[in-house]
Amino acid sequence: MNPALFSRLFIAAALLCVSAPAYSQSQDTDIRGNADQLTAEEIKSVFSNVTMDGAYNFGRNGKAQSFYTEKHNADGTLSYKEDGTVEPGRWFVRKDSICYMYPSNQMAGGCFRVYQVKNCYYFYDAARRQVPYETGEAYWTARSVKMGERAGCEKAIS
Repeated sequence: MNPALFSRLFIAAALLCVSAPAYSQSQDTDIRGNADQLTAEEIKSVFSNVTMDGAYNFGRNGKAQSFYTEKHNADGTLSYKEDGTVEPGRWFVRKDSICYMYPSNQMAGGCFRVYQVKNCYYFYDAARRQVPYETGEAYWTARSVKMGERAGCEKAIS
């Protein structure tokens, strides 16, 4: 098989693993009642030397519009890929949040509280106060799973 074709098919299959189970979850769905918030130590353990496949912009129909892959190296460096663009960056843990910094002006960083449902990780902006009912805004900004895993969170929440 042509290596370029194989690569494209592999990426498409990986993206389906993230997006396929998300048919009824939108970013209006507050998953925290069904999730465990990760501590600083748990974040380090889960993300260090791990590549995550993730998605943004889940509409009310639950389908994601943007997809990314992010490799978290143990030394705090990372490689972020989205729409054919690769950006270097850094990741670190502050309090009980994962934080990202990118040298590019095209990339926004920030810190996020991480919640886990089965093998899915949800990112809530840590700049926002952590309150029980954050109404009128999207709850989480992104969702990811470890590369190669099929998201098992949809049925746990729906």
